[in-house]
Amino acid sequence: MKNYILLICVALLFGACSSKKDLDFEGFEKKDQIYSTKKAKNINLKEAVSQIEPYQVIFVGDHHNTNKTHEFFNQVLKELIDKGYKIHLANEWFYPEHNEMLKQYINNEFNSDELKKKRDWDKFTKFDWNLSKMLYETVKNSNGELYGINIPRDFRKHISKKEIKQMSKEEKEFFDSLDLNVNAHQKLVNPYLKHCEKAPNSKACEERMYRVQVAWDSYMAEQTYELSKQVLKTSKDKLIVFAGAFHINYDLGIPLRFARLSNIPYSTITNYEIHEDEDIKLHNNLGDIVYIYGK
Repeated sequence: MKNYILLICVALLFGACSSKKDLDFEGFEKKDQIYSTKKAKNINLKEAVSQIEPYQVIFVGDHHNTNKTHEFFNQVLKELIDKGYKIHLANEWFYPEHNEMLKQYINNEFNSDELKKKRDWDKFTKFDWNLSKMLYETVKNSNGELYGINIPRDFRKHISKKEIKQMSKEEKEFFDSLDLNVNAHQKLVNPYLKHCEKAPNSKACEERMYRVQVAWDSYMAEQTYELSKQVLKTSKDKLIVFAGAFHINYDLGIPLRFARLSNIPYSTITNYEIHEDEDIKLHNNLGDIVYIYGK
């Protein structure tokens, strides 16, 4: 039912059905806290886990270089594991082609330091390996599974430049299927494309950048859908999708594209960073559970 409601609400999210004031929560204390938008109140860790427990698919929006958000999510994983759930962690930091390597890691064929080397982590990203490492080790130590869902860089480049002739048949079919007309998502992404104003052809730059963002979200949604068919075999299996918060927030990005493919209900967890010079204003559709934190 949630997925049907989602398709309607996404269209109305920034529309005239509700004013922005009606959709915002204000007046939070400036302290670390867990907020449930579903219950409209602060909750503790165990209550947060109980809220997401009925869902087999859980999308988690990550603030990539923040220790607090990773520690919070690691505690969520441990709570679910203590309840007897098997964790299937699909994450943005690996591509599907890395799944065999991740399987070898899970099977203790090499340790976390070797996984970092095999991934060429320091060349791939500037973000702190140790933050992701704690999650991988929690999953590994509980006999869970790890999967990569990120869109390969070369394919992303072909999509950006519309290099159709260099795409495989499957890649071209994916490219042709991209939906670039979700108004609410466009409004979410557009403020982050301001750098295109300095480009010789700003409109072409914006179209290219937005096309890549949609492809990124759509690809990870498709990978999540395929994984859900493979790994959700019992009521004790949890497929948790760990990606950047921008891919998860407001039920847009990956959740929206996943909902078009699957009728499996899902829940979302995301983050909100406290800034000293502003009041906390939390949109009620940011995520089902929001971890609010200060540096």
